[in-house]
Amino acid sequence: MQNDKVEYLSPDAWRQWHTELLQSTVNRAWDRIPFYRKAMEEAGVTKDDIASLDDISRLPFTTRDDLSLNYPYGLFSVPLRDIVRIHTLRSAQANPIALGYTESDLRHRRALSARFLSACGVTPDDIVQICLDPGMSNIWQDIREGAEQIGALVIPPDSISTGARLRVLADFKTTVLVTTPSYGLHLLSCLMREDVPVASLSLKNAVLVGETLTEETRSRLEDGFSVDTWSGYGIFEALGAGMAYECSQRSGLHLAMDHFIPEIINPETGRQLPPGEPGELVITTVTARANPLIRFRTGDITSIVTEPCECGRTTWRMMPVSGHCDNLVSLRGIRISPEYIANFIAERAGGVRLPCLMILRRRDHLMTMELRIAIGVENFSGSLPELHRWIREVEQAFEETIGVACRVKPVEAASIQDRVPAESGIGVVEERS
Repeated sequence: MQNDKVEYLSPDAWRQWHTELLQSTVNRAWDRIPFYRKAMEEAGVTKDDIASLDDISRLPFTTRDDLSLNYPYGLFSVPLRDIVRIHTLRSAQANPIALGYTESDLRHRRALSARFLSACGVTPDDIVQICLDPGMSNIWQDIREGAEQIGALVIPPDSISTGARLRVLADFKTTVLVTTPSYGLHLLSCLMREDVPVASLSLKNAVLVGETLTEETRSRLEDGFSVDTWSGYGIFEALGAGMAYECSQRSGLHLAMDHFIPEIINPETGRQLPPGEPGELVITTVTARANPLIRFRTGDITSIVTEPCECGRTTWRMMPVSGHCDNLVSLRGIRISPEYIANFIAERAGGVRLPCLMILRRRDHLMTMELRIAIGVENFSGSLPELHRWIREVEQAFEETIGVACRVKPVEAASIQDRVPAESGIGVVEERS
């Protein structure tokens, strides 16, 4: 079916579409992925039990830990000779997450990103400037490829300063800015401080990803830049940047239901919730060849509207993410596990688990992180210059690994012990200004 027609299927056609693709996905997972066969057997279900879409609730969930524990090839459903690309993502476990792609998988991701950007008004005549942190490199690659598929000119992210980015914005007559809501506000603040007239810019649209776009932020960006703003949602473990996107009605984000089946569950009980009720978003991919995901728990809290949109699309819509039910911390669009940070520090401390406290602060609209590490004579016997050198090495390794800067501060254990759980050895505090 043509890409421009699939978003307008009738409810009965969607149900048939999903039932057939769900059965195909479950059959492939059962036959080719031992993890899924074992998980289904433990749940008391076989591939032959999935007779309708309603049976999806009988299937077991998949978590990020499952992806990590099956590293590197445990969740691949095709031979390695059919894999044309592999990405790895950090995880809370000892192993990273490995994601494989066939040529058809990459073609789907490019098409999804292009459809997302087209819904945001991007055309072949546009100049698209992407301003995202290095830690979001996988997402911005999807967006770049989608914009290039449309035929737009793309200016990818780089390590230049905010001031230099503003100059590029003006000199190259950027018409579409892709960034996070917080960095958009940061750019606007710098624009006003440097007294750059908005009239000198050629911006028409701002596409916001990685964070929830609030109505207050939307209004400030639209008024400040004189642009239309568009919100998108995606997670790299599944289908990337084009999983959900706004239309001109601004009444929720249209889900790419031709590529996955969405559910909302109670995060504590795992039971499905009815449309309109907030809960955790769960997705089952139905077009992924290399890495099919069955009932993947995103950790994002939202709700779903099933009625057709006034724009004519019949795809369900998700409301903006209102929170998270996993333990991941969002830092400028980058999802980080505190447990990963604790393991990261332990690796650089010779395997010693040092109590840590993550301090999150918002400065000039951007979230920053300070990592306070308990260091004393019992776990460090070197000189002061050696300690300073170790701190610099940790800060550098953090930025290289996570993709965002972090300040490391050594402290006495007593100063953070009340805010660091003994079982995990790491605490998280967000200081609001």
